[in-house]
Amino acid sequence: MKKLVFLLVSIFLLFISKNVSAGDPPKYEVSKIPVELIKGAQAVVRVDKEVIEIQDIGRAIKKTLYAVTIFNEEADKYTTMRVIYDKLTKIDHFDGRVYDQFGKVISKLKKSDIQDVLCFDGFTFISDNRMKTATLARTTYPFTVEFEYEIEDKNLLHYGSWYPQPNAKTSVESSVFEVVTPKDFPELRYHGQHLTIKAEIAEREGKKVYQWNWKNLPVRAKKEPYAPANSEKIESLSVAPATFEVEGYKGSMTSWENLGKWNILLSEGREELPAATQAKVQEMTTNIPSKLDKIKTLYEYMQSKTRYVGIQLGIGGWQPFPAAEVDSKGYGDCKALSNYMKSLLKVAGIESHYALIRAGNDGEKNDFIASFPSRQFNHAILCVPLEKDTVWLECTSQSQAAGYMGNFTGDRHALLITPQGGKLVRTPTYTRNDNLLARKANIKLDLDGNATAEINTQYTGLQQDEQNMDYYTTLSKEEQKKWLYEKISVPNFEIIDFDLTRQKNRIPIVNENIKLKINALASKSGKRLFLQPNLLSKWEKAPEDMENRKEEVEVTDYEYIDTDKIAFELPEGYFLEHKPEDVNFKSAFGEYKATVVFEGNKVIYTRQISINKGHFPKEKYKEWVAFYRNVAKADKMKIVLVNKT
Repeated sequence: MKKLVFLLVSIFLLFISKNVSAGDPPKYEVSKIPVELIKGAQAVVRVDKEVIEIQDIGRAIKKTLYAVTIFNEEADKYTTMRVIYDKLTKIDHFDGRVYDQFGKVISKLKKSDIQDVLCFDGFTFISDNRMKTATLARTTYPFTVEFEYEIEDKNLLHYGSWYPQPNAKTSVESSVFEVVTPKDFPELRYHGQHLTIKAEIAEREGKKVYQWNWKNLPVRAKKEPYAPANSEKIESLSVAPATFEVEGYKGSMTSWENLGKWNILLSEGREELPAATQAKVQEMTTNIPSKLDKIKTLYEYMQSKTRYVGIQLGIGGWQPFPAAEVDSKGYGDCKALSNYMKSLLKVAGIESHYALIRAGNDGEKNDFIASFPSRQFNHAILCVPLEKDTVWLECTSQSQAAGYMGNFTGDRHALLITPQGGKLVRTPTYTRNDNLLARKANIKLDLDGNATAEINTQYTGLQQDEQNMDYYTTLSKEEQKKWLYEKISVPNFEIIDFDLTRQKNRIPIVNENIKLKINALASKSGKRLFLQPNLLSKWEKAPEDMENRKEEVEVTDYEYIDTDKIAFELPEGYFLEHKPEDVNFKSAFGEYKATVVFEGNKVIYTRQISINKGHFPKEKYKEWVAFYRNVAKADKMKIVLVNKT
């Protein structure tokens, strides 16, 4: 019995010696971090390594090791790891550990710590995307978290993108990206942006290895005001296949044309509509002579009949549902709705092209690499070429005007899927004269400086994009009124009446007609009233001065014109005593004009500013500050009214 007990104790002690942290050699000691990496850092990435082992054109194994030392609670986001998977990917391994500042393991990830949840992006309704997530939180700083996981991937449309330092406040000790391919595999396709290193290419165990290895990247300097987005200057690497296969669909992306041909395969046999719907289309369009009017009619029919529902299931993340299915169910995702609209137009004898695009903000637009054919798209739209025009259709919106792209999909590359294959083109760019703010106001002043104001403001193009369309199209009168109280910057006002409308033109227009009662709009002193005529368009807080500017200057991502014309009806007996001088100045950034004239019993204030888009040399920053301050100063001009009775 004693021998048995001794044996059990020995086994237990042996188990403990192999598993307790006390026996593990130190790892990720904070004292070993180079001093230059700690300065200004919330965290230091000790190692960020991904190895992609390509098995064949349709399968790869991806192995990730990620460890980061966290100095304060601002970097606690690094304590959580999220690994996304779906029908085409499988997580084979997921592990994690926490180390104290001396490199000693103080806890390990248990299976019960790992949650397996649906991966919801906020707009997709049906998806097979799931996520394993785990958190290794501590309250004593500094500490290091380490995660390891392995994925089997059968979706090789894109091997991966790599950002060695995605966060400006996090330094990096080691960042490694590696791709391993069979020796007889096609040459790996890759493209780097702003890279400071080159690929190391070697053979290992009969396979070809491509590796990028970054060392000791300190925190990046704080982004300067009015600098281009970080995405336009940080290092990044994209890696894509030459040939690939997803769920039996083989393709090539050695050219945009070839990538388009793969999308043709996905759409084959998915454009047929029921006979009843075809008859309906003919009935709606037969007596419409203009192709443009036919397009508009069918687009509005599609909008009234369908709604957007995000659906991402396996190959369905790239393959549109059949048009007949959308027709019967009344919903679909961007691919399905664009394909459905294409089918409606086809019945009417109008050719159109399904198109892939990278939709989103300005950063998404500028991240696109036109010289690197690859799967860089996240959205589908429709292009309808005409003899002297091209009409673009956003098929997921129930309120968008036919032919208008806006900031979400405008002014960027799109891949047309033509019968010959893919063709890279640009979507419409909206010019200064498309993007207008035109305001007219009639303001009646009383003897005490109070006023009633009738204000009409019209926004067009990308300026109307800046307005929340729900407030013009769907929300209740009460909700609209609450929004206007938050939006209007005039002090001491009350909304008497208002009307918000939208015109669905090729260049859409939204109109605000507002009637206000404003207390003490002008300040009174004896027989005089003092008034700032710029009511709603003041530029106020100017950019800070900077010495030794390091980055380019970008003030806006689109050009525009703002015009205000405000007529002040004066109380009886009042005249304009002081008229400010006219203002007119130009800069590389734009032009500003402001005038005040006295006509009859009215003072008319006119202001116009036009702003140029673009990247300007860093040396121009002082000119931008001066331009801004001149605008702000002119916007504060005052007029003095006097009662001469």
